[in-house]
Amino acid sequence: MDDAKFDRLIVRLGQLNEQLRQLEDVDYITASYKGFSASGATLADVQADIATTQQKIMLIQEQLAHYDS
Repeated sequence: MDDAKFDRLIVRLGQLNEQLRQLEDVDYITASYKGFSASGATLADVQADIATTQQKIMLIQEQLAHYDS
């Protein structure tokens, strides 16, 4: 893996972590309380988005773990 790809993965990992934080701290809480998030997603939709985002984070972390500097 070249340094440019490594840098892109780090940036993407940061974006996904922020997305996950938003989903867990805002959307999940709102959907739990109101039955839907600010964007109109149901609690089930938010839970699915959380799971998908967690999977994406794990994939990137695996790629970064195999990076040879």
